[in-house]
Amino acid sequence: MWLLGADADEDAGAASVEKVTALIKDGGGELENAALWGKRTLAYQVEKNKEGSYFLANFKLDSAATPTLERALDADQGVIRHILIRHNRPVPMVVEADEPEERSRDRDRGGRDNRRPRRS
Repeated sequence: MWLLGADADEDAGAASVEKVTALIKDGGGELENAALWGKRTLAYQVEKNKEGSYFLANFKLDSAATPTLERALDADQGVIRHILIRHNRPVPMVVEADEPEERSRDRDRGGRDNRRPRRS
């Protein structure tokens, strides 16, 4: 998963995905899937960015080639954060579905609704 700054547009996102894909293939790996999670407000500012575009990729890559990928992501000025996580088995791609407005409001409150607890 990697995060591009607020100033990144669609072209920068596509270029970033192509760059990561090329790095994985150059390292002898295989990209299984990649997805744009979209632009989100960050919980705290990261390098003066209040928003960022999230990208997720599932891939197979030899552990000897991961430092090269890490260095390339560190060197990329557009990437403000990244994380590589090793899984021993395939991981399904998570795609968020649109939620109804009412349900997302309840979720913002930790799943609690506005009712008071019943007294017995």
